[in-house]
Amino acid sequence: MPSLPTRPAVRPRRRRRLLTTRAVQASLLPLSRLRQLAPVDESGRGAGRLADVVVRWSGSDAYPPVTGLVLQRGDRQVFHPISTVTRIDAQAIVVRPAAVTDPAFVRREGELRLLQDVLGRQLADVDGAKVLRAEDLFLAPVLGRLRLVAVAGSPRSVWERIVSTWKPDTERLVDWSAVHPFGDPGSELRLQVPHEGLRRLHPGELADLLEELDQPARDELTTALDPGAVADALEEMEPERIEDILREASPERAAQLVAAMEPDEAVDVLRDMERQEADSILAHLPTETARQLTDLLGYPETMAGGFMTTTLARATAAETVGQVREHLRELREHGADIDSVVVLDDQGQLLADLPLFDLLAADDETPIQDLLGDTTPVTIPPEAFLDEVVDRLTEARASSVVVADPDGRPLGRVLADDVIDALKEGGLRLKLPWLFR
Repeated sequence: MPSLPTRPAVRPRRRRRLLTTRAVQASLLPLSRLRQLAPVDESGRGAGRLADVVVRWSGSDAYPPVTGLVLQRGDRQVFHPISTVTRIDAQAIVVRPAAVTDPAFVRREGELRLLQDVLGRQLADVDGAKVLRAEDLFLAPVLGRLRLVAVAGSPRSVWERIVSTWKPDTERLVDWSAVHPFGDPGSELRLQVPHEGLRRLHPGELADLLEELDQPARDELTTALDPGAVADALEEMEPERIEDILREASPERAAQLVAAMEPDEAVDVLRDMERQEADSILAHLPTETARQLTDLLGYPETMAGGFMTTTLARATAAETVGQVREHLRELREHGADIDSVVVLDDQGQLLADLPLFDLLAADDETPIQDLLGDTTPVTIPPEAFLDEVVDRLTEARASSVVVADPDGRPLGRVLADDVIDALKEGGLRLKLPWLFR
């Protein structure tokens, strides 16, 4: 696995949340408070017990509006549309007088019961990039409608529980527009489209969410998001956690995720899995991807072919710098594995390994041929063991080395951080103990 990158200090700017406005903060109505009230009609007679609050749920409204109350009357649950609720605040719930014909509550499509469906569920706070469990829900009047505007989440760690004892209440709340909730399979709570904020999370932040979610929620999230985004997050996780996620997914979905990973990362995961599990994933991969990964799995993990990446930026001597830059733009998703460009002749044999800086410093019209010079590219065979790879990198003072076949055709590249990761797995721990102090 590659070394974990440092998290960026500045995250994308968040849109303004309702919870930051004083008017909303002053009018917050906790669901826990409503549950303590005894609903009455306009004459003061008991109207039943509050069984639930219903909101309209489409996933497109950042603050779902309340559509009515479910009241328990004896062995019946009746529905009071919000238009028949004449007062609802922290002191009282008042509804219009009950009628014999009050309808029994029947859930309609796109409706959520906050107590039954949401309270106690896991949710992702996309602003804080963390997982919470809904402890309480908060309503507030917004634009003439009572809406779900915030949630209080259970603190996860001892430190968070200590901090929460002195934080002002509003600082402990999460604005509902920053929430991606999770529900049971088939539940209205499950969103078909993931919260846009999830797409803005850095891979490491998304990895943290995946590790904290329980299995059903994790499965929902990995299914909803683009495979490439999930694959980037998986590459930030420990191998055993990646294996868990792939085992939980269907073979088809697991194959999508593996195909989206960098080849060396995918091989690391497949190599650690049971043979039957790995074969099941390989069987659902595109033919060329499966062949490529199978070839890599054929090398021991202590050989260069076993931990190289097959993602290569390629060019010919006849191309211009501008043309090669266009090729690199197409490989932007693999940027972490590209530090130079292999230059090939007409037979596909390696002429040079051109550093990206040389391309950056040259004009677009410059022929690649003019940048080659007399330097011989540093290469190793795929059968080279770790110690030989280390020696070659050290001698060349390079950040990577090209893996080539006996005919000089490039097969892949070993980056310095790939070597460090291989060493951490124990390959040369005894030989180079100073690396691990």
